[in-house]
Amino acid sequence: MRRPALRRRAATVASRRAGAGGPRRAGRRAAALALPLLAAATLGACTEIDDMLARVTFFAFMRESPAFDPYEAPRLPPEQSVPFESPTGDVPAPIASTEAALQAFGAANPNPVPRGAESEARGQVMYERYCQVCHGPAGLGGATGSVTSTGVYPPIVPPVAAGRAATLSDGYIYGIIRAGRGLMPAYPVQVPHEDRWHIANYLRALQEGGGATGAAGDGGAAAGGVGAAGAGEAGAEPGSED
Repeated sequence: MRRPALRRRAATVASRRAGAGGPRRAGRRAAALALPLLAAATLGACTEIDDMLARVTFFAFMRESPAFDPYEAPRLPPEQSVPFESPTGDVPAPIASTEAALQAFGAANPNPVPRGAESEARGQVMYERYCQVCHGPAGLGGATGSVTSTGVYPPIVPPVAAGRAATLSDGYIYGIIRAGRGLMPAYPVQVPHEDRWHIANYLRALQEGGGATGAAGDGGAAAGGVGAAGAGEAGAEPGSED
């Protein structure tokens, strides 16, 4: 009599345990599925959490470092220090490669480098390095440059030793070297700030020398290839830009 009762009782306990284990397993599965969703929601709210913590002084340094940014708090120069500045002034702001911008820049910026043998010699070095490849050694343009004389490129480079270039201001020449114009690229990296003024001085020497009188040859053909308006649009200015 006792054995059947014990068996029934054991079966009842086993069934209860089995029934209780089902919800537990289901709960574990639900938790396992919910964890990725909770993590995704938390990651998506990082910005909001950061914003909230940033309002607390203790946590704010994680976003804004207490260290000074570059040039944020420069030290004053020591006492009795000697001030200095570039003899040619600071580098001007960027110049637009338009006729109006170049004319305005030329009118507002006279050449700070006086003409002389030293300036013209430096200008010649830079001209021969970056300009004569297109404008020719005498500044006559056309097919006189080492690039345009190959026949691969059309000889429509305007002269810089004659024609419209002789009427342009030194500031205009500086600007077109820096910003470029028409077919002429910009040379802001190749030709430094002061060397642009030296090139302008050297071009004046070319214009006053044989280059100006010899412009009726290839230089005249170059000017004709560009046209009256093309002299400005195709870069009738000195051939080096910065």
